[in-house]
Parts: sequence; structure tokens; C-alpha cells
Amino acid sequence: MSNILTAKVTIRGTRPLMWHWFGPDAIPLEKVEKAGVAGNDPTEWRRSCLVTKDGQLFLNSNYVFGTVQAGGKFVPRKRSNIMAAITATLQVAEDRILIDRYMPGFPNGHDCNLKTVETPDRDASAPTYLDVRSVVNPQTKGRNVRYRVAAAPGWQTTFTLQWDKTVVSRGEMEAALIESGHLVGIGSGRKIGMGRFEIVSFVVNE
Repeated sequence: MSNILTAKVTIRGTRPLMWHWFGPDAIPLEKVEKAGVAGNDPTEWRRSCLVTKDGQLFLNSNYVFGTVQAGGKFVPRKRSNIMAAITATLQVAEDRILIDRYMPGFPNGHDCNLKTVETPDRDASAPTYLDVRSVVNPQTKGRNVRYRVAAAPGWQTTFTLQWDKTVVSRGEMEAALIESGHLVGIGSGRKIGMGRFEIVSFVVNE
């Protein structure tokens, strides 16, 4: 009998989900024309958003791993917590975690090219919008203007978790997910309360 448990998890956002992915385009190999000024680049969202060719927003699996891991810090075990145990055993089955939101105007039968698509509106009541706000640069302590694609509250996604039940019980894993939704969040802006979510379903299969 295997000790591995598999859980299909669905979560729903209670706070906006924002993207600020640091990928290869963040530091291009060749010099490119700069937009805006230092600390205020209105085009940065084009390099920091994750979308499929159909325009559907997604997160990489490490985002889910990181939030569940951090949630384990709030689940007590004896004189400590289960964070280290989750780190040791947790696996996220999918490479891409698809969000039920699309870039405005998609899908439309064409590939979504972030270099050329229209800039989303800043209307936070729209399903997908452009969030623009001032942030503090931790290195310089100066303020920058950040442009991030965001999904309004109500966004939803489903993913699959696998782990060893002798290391983390099913109850502990569910508790870590609940705490991560309440206290940690997922995506960018977690330090200001973004990306918080609730558990819609947590179904475990042996």
C-alpha cells in the first residue's frame, strides 16, 4: 500500500491576484529601447505576466508550492510547525496552474503576444485589469511605480498536490492550505494582502 496521497484542490480568490514574474525578459541579453523613466516603466507588465497562447493567465507550480509551504508555518506540531515537513514531501503535479481569467479580448482565435496586445484598463472591477501603484524598492528604499496585470477577486483555479501521509497527514495538509489562503496568499503583492483565497474543495484520493 502506497503512502502517497493525491489531493485535487480548488481555490477561489478573496483578494486580487497579481503577476510580477521575473523571467528571462526582465534582464534582456541585448540592449533594448527603454520605456518610461527609471522606476516608472508603463510596459513592465508585458515582461512580468504569464499567459498561454490563448491569452489565459496562469501561475507556475512553484507559486503553489511556496504558498502551501508558507502556510505550514501556521500549523503547529509539538513545539514547532509542519513547514519543514511540507518542504520535504510536497509535489505539485501540474507545471502550469491555469487561472479562470484571460487577457482582455481573448480568446479570439489568435495567439496572445504580450509585446503587442492592448494595455488592459485600470478598472479594478473588471475580471482582468492593470494594477498601478507605488512600491518601495528594498535595495534603495526609494519608490517605484509598479505596473502589474491583476485578476479581480473571485478568480479560481484547480491544482493537484501529492505528498507522503507518513510525513504530513491529510488533515495537516488541508490546514496548511487553509492558513495559506487566510494568512499568506499567492502571486505578487502578498506583503500587502494580495492573492488571498479560500478553499472551495479539497478531495483526497489514496
